[in-house]
Amino acid sequence: MNQILDAQTSQQQALLFLLDFLKQRDYRFTVITPLSHQRILNRNNNTKNKAITLRDIFGWNLAFAEKDLEPELFAILKENQLIHFQDGQWFSHVRVASLDDELFIHSSFPTIQHDAVFFGPDTYRFVYHLKQYLAGKSQLFKRGLELCCGTSAAAISIAKHYPNFNEMMVADLNPKALLYSQINASFTGLDNIFPVYSNLFANIEGKFDLIFANPPYLIDQDQRQYRHGGNELDGNELSFTIVKEGMQRLNPQGCLFLYTGVAIRPDGNPFLEQLEKLIESKSYVNWSYEEIDPDVFGEELDQPAYQHIERIALVLVKLEMMR
Repeated sequence: MNQILDAQTSQQQALLFLLDFLKQRDYRFTVITPLSHQRILNRNNNTKNKAITLRDIFGWNLAFAEKDLEPELFAILKENQLIHFQDGQWFSHVRVASLDDELFIHSSFPTIQHDAVFFGPDTYRFVYHLKQYLAGKSQLFKRGLELCCGTSAAAISIAKHYPNFNEMMVADLNPKALLYSQINASFTGLDNIFPVYSNLFANIEGKFDLIFANPPYLIDQDQRQYRHGGNELDGNELSFTIVKEGMQRLNPQGCLFLYTGVAIRPDGNPFLEQLEKLIESKSYVNWSYEEIDPDVFGEELDQPAYQHIERIALVLVKLEMMR
């Protein structure tokens, strides 16, 4: 057990070293969708004798040679098994994204592993809309919770901009997500973010002033944790459970903010219909449902699980306790 902890500590230190190394060199990388990313990789495969940059290695996840990295960084990454050798070239096991002048460790491309930790366009949109929402709030939030936290980019961004949080819990079922969350939080210098292994609220105690989540919302045939939102409600099983259980975990005047994708059928919206049934008798709850993008992940409509679906929309669900 101690050997495992020592190895984990060594890897954490190596990842913190990587983040610091990149920060000192003004590294920036905006993550795009997997389909767009693959297009860039295909383009680069046709480019010969291209000089390899840090963005190529830790952003685009391109192959590189040992000479492409400074010796100290290469040695640390190799020693901690954060890079691997394949077909005469090296590849990084992690990528680094930038958001709000901070850097975030996440999984390498493609994110096919069951425990992959995803960072993408949804992350940027989620953080943006959450900030817009909080900017209109006058109350002080002391205790916050991010469910399905992944890299915890949202919790870290909010904790930086709203220092009144005494405690910001971040929860996920994926141990690797919690490891990366701890590293990302440590690198920003925040000491009020606490990763917790939990299936939604299962291992979470107490109530909160703010609960927020960007949960998986697709029906994924491989049921990868970062992607599969459950088979019920066309992939919105997790999203619905977060609202249903989250209402019971809010302090008076507490708020719940959900960013999710919703599969829309030609004859209706089962997710919204279930929300309306859930909340209709609760006069003490003020809530709204807002569609912010009518059409995302169009390629999913070719999958067998989506043959009855007309489109997938991005929505915000905002819920506030009036007592």
